[in-house]
Amino acid sequence: MQTSPTYKQTWHRHDQIREISLEEAHSRLRPIMQAKDGAVNKCVISLSGLNFQTFEKLAKWEDQGSRVADWDWRKVRKHYRTHPKRFELAIWHNKLFLAGASIGRPTWSGNKLRLDFIEANPTGSPLTGLITDIVILSAEVYAQAIGAHQIRIMHPVNDAVKNHYLSKANFAYNPKGNFCFREL
Repeated sequence: MQTSPTYKQTWHRHDQIREISLEEAHSRLRPIMQAKDGAVNKCVISLSGLNFQTFEKLAKWEDQGSRVADWDWRKVRKHYRTHPKRFELAIWHNKLFLAGASIGRPTWSGNKLRLDFIEANPTGSPLTGLITDIVILSAEVYAQAIGAHQIRIMHPVNDAVKNHYLSKANFAYNPKGNFCFREL
């Protein structure tokens, strides 16, 4: 008789999957990418999970008046910390400047990956214009690693953001669920 993995084993397994997925996503970035203010070499971009340092920097974003959505990243952290299969991503410029972040989780069936929060640094960064593309690429790699066949960007905060997601290759919108999605 086969036993189910323990919570700790599941947690450890998905920590490894997240780490390997972020390494793979970084390897798939184009060597030179076009950001809003010019070309960016992928060697200045690093991807990581969300750790204490990341959440400290995200908390500072809450004081910025130029945010599109007023998410409380401390509450987000509390909500997701018990989800071992969660997707999490911090996008760094030169390993010092937090340029973007995202968090989500698989749907209950496990065959779709929800991206519940995506945010670019509200003060801008050298990676402005690339955050969504990096999040989508990283989410696709993670989704494939966990056996999901669709990514969903949940609850776009306004029509401009929704249209931004829909401008990405092969994304469609589900008005009933209020999410943009792409099959993998």
